[in-house]
Amino acid sequence: MSARDSVPPRIDGGFSLVETVAAMGILALAAIPLLQISTDATRNSQYLEKRLLARTVAENVMARVISDPVAPSPGVERGIEVQLGRSFEWTQLATPVANNGLQSITVEVMLAGETQPLASFEALKLSASEPLSIDLRANSVEASSQ
Repeated sequence: MSARDSVPPRIDGGFSLVETVAAMGILALAAIPLLQISTDATRNSQYLEKRLLARTVAENVMARVISDPVAPSPGVERGIEVQLGRSFEWTQLATPVANNGLQSITVEVMLAGETQPLASFEALKLSASEPLSIDLRANSVEASSQ
C-alpha cells in the first residue's frame, strides 16, 4: 500500500463563488419589498400620531368651550397648542342656531403652517342667559324665572 492510497479522496461540499453571489442577489431582490413595507409602516405611524395629537388638541379646546359657563361670542377664534413638542393651530367657529339659544361650535385642528385639518369636532352649546329648570316627570326643559 502506498501513501497515496491512504489519503481519502477530496470531496467538494461547498458553494462556489458564483452560486454565493447569485443567492445574495436573489435575497437582495426579495428584501426590497420588505424595506418598502417597513418605510410605509413608519410613514403611516407618523401620520396617525399627528392625527391623534390633533384630536387631543380638539378635545381639549372643545372641553374648555363646553365647560365654560359663559357661551363663546359668535365668530371665529384661533389659537396654538403644543403637544409632544409639535405646534398645532386650532380654529373655533361659534354660530347661533335659530333663536332657541343654541350655538353650534366647530373646532378644527391642523399642524402649524399647514392648511389641511387633521381633526374636527362639532357640538351644540346652550347660550341661554337665564338658568334652566328640568322637569323629568314632564320630560321638558323650561327657563326658570328668578
